[in-house]
This record gives sequence, structure tokens and C-alpha cells, in this order.
Amino acid sequence: MLNSRLINLLFSTASIDRWNDQIRPVDFVELDKQSHKMIIAWLLARIEETENGTEIDWVKLVDFAISEFMYRAVVTDLKPPVFHFLLKHKKEEIGKYAKETLFPLLDQKLQQKFEDYLSTDSSLIERRIIDAAHYLASRWEFGIIYHFYPKAAGVEEIREKIESEVEDHLDLTGVRRLELGIKSKNFLEICAMLRFQKRWAKTPRIPQTSVLGHMFFVAVITYFFSIEYGACDRKIYNNFFTALFHDLPEALTRDIISPVKYGVKGLDEILKEYEQNLIEEKLLPLLPPYLRDEMRYFIADEFSNRVMIDGKVKKIKDEEEMIKTYNKDLFDPIDGSLIKVADHLGAYIEAVSSINNGIKPKNLINAKNDLLKKYKNRKIFGIDVYNILEKLEDM
Repeated sequence: MLNSRLINLLFSTASIDRWNDQIRPVDFVELDKQSHKMIIAWLLARIEETENGTEIDWVKLVDFAISEFMYRAVVTDLKPPVFHFLLKHKKEEIGKYAKETLFPLLDQKLQQKFEDYLSTDSSLIERRIIDAAHYLASRWEFGIIYHFYPKAAGVEEIREKIESEVEDHLDLTGVRRLELGIKSKNFLEICAMLRFQKRWAKTPRIPQTSVLGHMFFVAVITYFFSIEYGACDRKIYNNFFTALFHDLPEALTRDIISPVKYGVKGLDEILKEYEQNLIEEKLLPLLPPYLRDEMRYFIADEFSNRVMIDGKVKKIKDEEEMIKTYNKDLFDPIDGSLIKVADHLGAYIEAVSSINNGIKPKNLINAKNDLLKKYKNRKIFGIDVYNILEKLEDM
């Protein structure tokens, strides 16, 4: 299912500039925007589900989000006004072009999911939540541009257009809360700031990916892996959002490079405890109380396989058990080791892309080679990871 050409297409969004026709104090890229959007979508959907009793099809929501990501990876070079004009007048033709580009890279199951995304009515709750998250994430980016130089031509018109789109989604409780409240808005603010933390500290790279973009890329890869081996619906939800939030503590601690973290004996354990204290004190209080346990479950020991039995977390070392025994919704399972593989794949393509672009410091080359060695003759959840990595190197 997952192949090197698809991975490269999706990773290319780390190089697609946003707002590149505007005066910008910082660069914005599509991969970061997609990550921010899905964090917002999770919050909006969970609020709608819990407080209003709205039934959310979470697999469908993630399916739509991934399909939209793939769609935008193909067509997002267009300026937003041009893109929306073409969607209004040539929607079917653009959809056909996207399918012609994507379908050779997708298996039949993913092709059907993409077809469903294109044909589904935009009034469906899952689509409306994703749309609302899209405009909220765009508004956050544009707020920086607007305050940097509000007198630029056309800027006021863009601001009014985005505000109008957000207003059209005020029937969603989560949107109203973000408009009126502080806590939930501050939670999203902390997440959004991860776009300014760069991966591979002190290492020059092209493209220079952020922690925020990396989180979403890992979530997407985890989704493909989960679909490929036949994960249950709850695993698809848990795996995707655990991956999406797996580096969230770095918003509080910043990225601590591996040579420091693991080179000093006992430092890793001390940092983990410090991280947990910060999460409890500064992050979780910003979420509605009913989401705090779920966030703990996501980000505490994020790379461990775990299930919930009688209200208690149980860690599972054997991956076969996660497939044969615990691949059921009732266990609320998370394939942490699968997320770790996706995390490594994300690091691998970051290294390989930079090397192929001519920026190849020694630690990138060493990281690439180490990951190839790690996965040689080894399968994870029945997936031949080495084969994927090897083909990425040849791209």
C-alpha cells in the first residue's frame, strides 16, 4: 500500500510555501498547516461529540482529512482565489486530474476512500469540522501576516473573507468556544507554535521541516500502516491522533537532540519526568476536563503498545498480541511500536531529501545508514519497512 512515490509526494508539502504572494515575517508551508488543521479538527469534533451528543464517524473524518491532504499535495500550488474559482467552475475536472495523479500511487482501498471524499456532500458533519478547522488554521497564519503589515493591498479583503468563512461555522460549539474562550484557544496556540521549532537542531537541511509538520507526517504514515495491516476502527483513531500529538511535549521543553538525551546516563528518565510535570501543570488544564485523560493516554510513553483493560493501561510487548488479541475496539488499543516506525520513516525521508538536495552533513548520512541497518530483515506488523526505506533512497 505505502510506496516511495506516494511518500515523496506527501513530503513535498514541506516545500510548498503558503501566502507567498504576501509580505511575511516568517515562512508558512502546507505540511505545517495540515498538521495545525487536524489538531483543531480533533478538538472541534471531540467537543461536538461530548457536549452535544453529535455522532462523529472518526474513521471517516480521518479518511477525509488524509484524502484532502493528498488532494492539496497535487493542486495546492494554486493561489487560494484561483483554487476556489476553479473549484466552483471546474470541480469535476480538477478532481479527475487529482485522481489521475494519485491513483497510480494508491491501492484499491485508498482509491475508494478518495472517491468517497470527492463525492461526499460538504454538509456532512465530518466535512464541516474539517472545513472549520481549515479556516481557523488559515486565520491563525494570516493573523501574523495582517499584523505585520495591515496596509498591504488586498490584505483587508482577505481578512474579511476568512472571518466570514469562520462565521459560517459558528453553529459548531467548538468554534464558538474558540471565538469566546481562552483555555482551548491557548492549547491550540501552544500546538501552533511548534511550526517555529525546527527538527534536527544545529543540522542544516533542505527542506527544513518543523516539529509541527513532522507530527502530522508521522500521523499520515501511521494511518497508512494501520490500514495496511487491518487495524480496527479504534486503533485507526488512536494510532493517528497519538502520532499527531507524539511530540507535543516539545512545545514545553523544545527538542532535545538524541546525543544529549541518551548520551548522559539517566538524563532521559529525568527529562521524561520533567516533561510529565509540565504537561500536568501547563498543558492539560487548557483542555476540557473530559479530554485530559485521553491526552495523557496519547502522549504518555507514546511509543509503547498499550491497551485499556478495566480502566487501567496495560503495556503489551508482543506485537503479535496487538494484532491477534487486541485488535478490537473494546480494548482502546494503541500500536506504539508502529508509530515509532512511522517516526523513523519521517526522520529517514527528512535526511534522504536533504542529502538528495545536496545538503548532506555527516550526521544526516549516519542517521540514514543507521535506520537502514535497523530495519534490514525486519518486519513490523507484517510490513517490510526496509523495502520502503531502500526505495526512498533511490528516488
